[in-house]
Amino acid sequence: MVAAGATLWGTVGIQVQTLFNYNLSLQSIVFWRLFFAFAILFSFIFFTNKKRLIIDKKGIIYLAAMGLFSQLLFNLFYFSCIQKTTVATAVTLLYSAPIFIAVMARIFYKELFTPIKTAALVLCMGGCFFAATGGSIAVLKLNLIGVLMGLGAGFTFSLVTIISKAIIRKYHQLTIIVYALGFGLLFYLPFSHPLIIFQKSLPLEVWLLISFFGVISTAIAYGLYITGISYGIEVSRAGIISTLELVVGVVLSYLIFKEALWGWKLAGILMVVFSVVIVQMDKILPAKK
Repeated sequence: MVAAGATLWGTVGIQVQTLFNYNLSLQSIVFWRLFFAFAILFSFIFFTNKKRLIIDKKGIIYLAAMGLFSQLLFNLFYFSCIQKTTVATAVTLLYSAPIFIAVMARIFYKELFTPIKTAALVLCMGGCFFAATGGSIAVLKLNLIGVLMGLGAGFTFSLVTIISKAIIRKYHQLTIIVYALGFGLLFYLPFSHPLIIFQKSLPLEVWLLISFFGVISTAIAYGLYITGISYGIEVSRAGIISTLELVVGVVLSYLIFKEALWGWKLAGILMVVFSVVIVQMDKILPAKK
């Protein structure tokens, strides 16, 4: 389920690039992505099981934090990093998330750094770098503010996993997702200027794509990912598995937009895939406390 959720996230880049062809801003795309995800998921829960919309004050605090950090701040940090540096730089820094997840999982959930998990994490980070940059440092446009923004994106993205782990036993995954999306939509509203999109007279297929973006690549993707965590998988392992998102994105870019795939990019993809495979062996070797 974690891998399936990451696979759906991997389609985001293709959809965003397609929507850019209609001169839509990132702010509009993000807002309407959240809007459709929240509206359709809320409607589904309302008409099938309203009890899942009931939540206590503690849950509100956790899910407001998820909406604030993992929706609003994540988007602001990530897009600011792209503006300050390059897409390759932003993507590379974003995939610092598994490191943040592993460290916080050790602190909060006492998950140990086993030899295999550590090796998988190192291999995963190297693979993400090669897959995003093609092995060329020249494509990275590094500056202090941009780097901090990129690391901020990685950290806030990692909080989806850490916060979900803390509350998944108490609240249904659909409850977690709908409230996180709702709070994210609310917090993002002042930054999005959502009504501008109606000045463009967009064709029906664009609205269908945005709604697909919201439902499939957002609501269902988060649902699969968080449900996977609910089965007891270590979140440090989930963080590594989630980097399959990058692999899917690079492969789809090659298949649809004919972007380069060979050389270091292919090596990076294989490294990420191999890291996901070997982290499943994590329970075989004994951990050192």
